[in-house]
Amino acid sequence: MSSPRIAGVDVARGLALLGMMAAHVLVISDPVTGEPTLTGWLATGRPSALFALLAGVGLALMTGGTRPARDPAKVRWNRAVIATRAGLVVLTGLLLAMLDAGVAIILVHYGVLFILALPFLRLRARALWWIAAGWVTLAPVLYWALHNELRSTLEGFPDYWRLWHSPTPLDLADPALLGMDLALTGYYPLLLWPAYLFAGMAAGRSDLGSRAVAVRLLVIGGLLAIVSQAISWSMIHATGLLPDYAQRFVQPEGIVRGELLTGTHTLPLITDPRWFLLATPHEGSTMDLVHTLGCALAVLGACLLVLPALRAVLTPLAGAGAMPLTLYAGHLLILFAWRGELAPSWAEEVSPAMMMASLTALALAGGLVKARLGRRGPLESLIHSAGTTVAGPRPSGP
Repeated sequence: MSSPRIAGVDVARGLALLGMMAAHVLVISDPVTGEPTLTGWLATGRPSALFALLAGVGLALMTGGTRPARDPAKVRWNRAVIATRAGLVVLTGLLLAMLDAGVAIILVHYGVLFILALPFLRLRARALWWIAAGWVTLAPVLYWALHNELRSTLEGFPDYWRLWHSPTPLDLADPALLGMDLALTGYYPLLLWPAYLFAGMAAGRSDLGSRAVAVRLLVIGGLLAIVSQAISWSMIHATGLLPDYAQRFVQPEGIVRGELLTGTHTLPLITDPRWFLLATPHEGSTMDLVHTLGCALAVLGACLLVLPALRAVLTPLAGAGAMPLTLYAGHLLILFAWRGELAPSWAEEVSPAMMMASLTALALAGGLVKARLGRRGPLESLIHSAGTTVAGPRPSGP
């Protein structure tokens, strides 16, 4: 297995992968009452935010960790490698999006985030923390203003401007639809998600091998998560917002509560200024960003802290987290075979719980094999080779 600080990051990434799989497979709200299930409570929004934050951590570690590369030749080499990887991740995401897997795929947005990070690779932790804080403060305001303006001026906005809503995979060829989904209407809008990337880069520019840094991530992240969730709960339960929304949207309170806690975009919450104080997953509100960022930082800190004591036990999970693209793509292929248009009749007999158990077992088994062999995952190896081929020989020197 890799060094302790890298392995701790891998463990966190493994948790993010399993959490995203759970959100893709298990029921997140009761089909009758609309109330959120345990999966809906825990696995909507938070795992994908952790996944994006860890992308920033990975970029920081790749480009020098606490001492970012500043030599022009090395900066150019890093940018060439990252840009090549980003392009291949985007291509992989577009190909997977053509499958009927029933999932809002993160890979296209994920790859574009890498491109957006290129001008910031030489920054140190303090500057990156400030950028992340500014993004959390300002981006939701702009997002709210644009959404409400476009609702009144653009027909079908936002519902018919989301890839996951589009009726056929051919809509992927529509540049306007793709651009709108990437920027504003998708589950991972790029107007907002750089906040996770920059926070992750800032964390990666810190000394992740230090116990003090891990404790700081856990405590600060935990406080952000708790305070933001308390504010959101107060808005929902202590201000009359729940019955108000039930009346406004003509829905039972259970349906409204499920939407407020799981964030499936079935209700236009963003039309109300109180939206800023709701930590509803995938809404992009201020409290949503603060809460999911806090959860992600706390999970990263906790994984860094427990890794030394539980290294042997966590080896399969760390191995799974070290091959995220392979496992993410693999689970989408399995989901396509399970519930796509070409799924065999026997697939109906496989329950969501059975599928989740199978995916977890396969991910951990693959992670264990990866850790024992000490090699990259198949897709990771392909993308690494392409990046280094395009960039050429790595510049020498410290």
